[in-house]
Amino acid sequence: MRDDFIVDLWSRIKHLVPAKDRLDAADAVVAVCDEYGYADGVEHHADLDKELHAAVKTYFGEYDEDEEEDYDF
Repeated sequence: MRDDFIVDLWSRIKHLVPAKDRLDAADAVVAVCDEYGYADGVEHHADLDKELHAAVKTYFGEYDEDEEEDYDF
């Protein structure tokens, strides 16, 4: 799955980034991965750490499955 790519990439590089800069780095990783189509469904991935979860929330916005709109045509 493509969402596994972003989680694996982040887990491999986050230890290289100073703790104070990790949120900014996670934001950049999410943005680039989305631009190349590798972030589809990442907001539902079970293995997001705190920085990646925060970056996904910032980039994609809050997603609440209970608030899905129901379109009746």
